[in-house]
Amino acid sequence: MYALDLIDDVDHDRFSIGVAAHPEVHPRSPSRDDDRRILARKLEHADFAITNLFFEAVHYARMMDELAALGVDKPVIPGIMPVTNLKQVARMTELSGGTFPDALAARLAVSDDAEEVRRIGVDAATELCAALLDAGAPGLHFYTMNRSTATREIYANLGLPLAG
Repeated sequence: MYALDLIDDVDHDRFSIGVAAHPEVHPRSPSRDDDRRILARKLEHADFAITNLFFEAVHYARMMDELAALGVDKPVIPGIMPVTNLKQVARMTELSGGTFPDALAARLAVSDDAEEVRRIGVDAATELCAALLDAGAPGLHFYTMNRSTATREIYANLGLPLAG
């Protein structure tokens, strides 16, 4: 069963429907074009999408351009996973079918100190978030793995207003 099979079974008057998006293309998609057409079909019936994790804004921008070319105007919220543990993020990236950029790996390789790696990861995620928001992303979704400190730091680094 696929998301497209489930969307129509949900009471759209009582629930908001969100679907998954893959900026770097779903790992089981036969092609980029197929992936984008399927996502566009899901978004015909859904209210929004949230992406899996990725580390370069260019992937999100390309996906949004491809969706716009298919007539999609629904919000797609980028999914961000700050690097606070290199092994964990490498594994999550592998599982999602994404790539971990060499430039980010090189930034993180400068230290064996876990706290320094975490700081560099938070800085890199802050830069990514700023680029995404500047490019028009409708918001940000954070994969925190039950650790919200890095996300709070990124929020503060971005200078976003407090809710309330």
